[in-house]
This record gives sequence, C-alpha cells and structure tokens, in this order.
Amino acid sequence: MTTEKLYYHDAYLAEFSAVVLSCIEGRDGWLVTLDRSAFYPEGGGQPGDTGLLGGVSVTDTHEKNGEILHYCTAPLPVGSAVEGVVDR
Repeated sequence: MTTEKLYYHDAYLAEFSAVVLSCIEGRDGWLVTLDRSAFYPEGGGQPGDTGLLGGVSVTDTHEKNGEILHYCTAPLPVGSAVEGVVDR
C-alpha cells in the first residue's frame, strides 16, 4: 500500500491526522510509515520535511517504493492514530 501524499492536494498543509502502518528501528532512529502524510520527502536537491508525529520528532523524510519514510527519534505504536505537524 502506498502512502496517500497529502502535499499533492495542499502544498501548504502543515497539520494532519494519520494512522501508523509500520515502525521499525533503523540506523538513524525509527522508520515510521503512515497511511497518509503531508511530509514532503527529500528529492531533487530539496531536503525532506521535519516536524512532529504524535509528539515525536521527525528528523528527515524519504520516499521508497511509494511509501513515505518518516525518520523519528522514538517509536510510535503500529495502528495508533497520530497528529502530524510539519515544520514550516
């Protein structure tokens, strides 16, 4: 399943709600995927968005196979609803 990319509908969207689909520990923190996201991933020389997911810091954002990977400083429970806030 691919992440619904909310930034395609509203490039200025800074707050949204989503459900955590996966959360795995990686080298640089926790890799979290959501069912939908307003975080724009790194690409074309533009750095990935940062902000908060459920009060946890998002330090970077990438896209892989249609999924938006949120690099977080702490784990988020799979299946939980979270509020996302993109740093502007």
